[in-house]
Amino acid sequence: MESWIAKFDGQIRKIVFVPAILIVIALLSVNIVDRFVLDGLLGISWVEELCVIVLIWLVFLSIFTLEHDDLHIKVQIFRLPNGFQEILDDLAMTLFLGFLVWNTWALLPRMFSKYAALGWSIKVGYYAIICGGAIAILVKLAKYVSRAANRWH
Repeated sequence: MESWIAKFDGQIRKIVFVPAILIVIALLSVNIVDRFVLDGLLGISWVEELCVIVLIWLVFLSIFTLEHDDLHIKVQIFRLPNGFQEILDDLAMTLFLGFLVWNTWALLPRMFSKYAALGWSIKVGYYAIICGGAIAILVKLAKYVSRAANRWH
């Protein structure tokens, strides 16, 4: 199971993160040329909003990747034995992400704003919190299910 998680992590990086960053760079480059060279001739006012949405999605989808590689910032007051420390860290992260996903889900019915240029619902950015957090929680749970299954075999 953990090899599947590593493959999933690698695929997300190759299929989602790299193309998304390249698209953001390309869109912003075209927008800069349009604004400062062509004096707004193309009229692509939606580029900034789309780039913000893509970056929001990248940030929240990267939760899984950062958590999988243990690259996030931690504050430790005291050091516990490794196995217990890992379980405590995973539990704390899962509870935090669960709180974030739950509250975002509860907030969605009260959101009615739209992006000005795109006309999309503002909820598009908040769905990233739900998706990224849910993926990270599911991967954490899969890690422990995999370990339990390996003990039984």
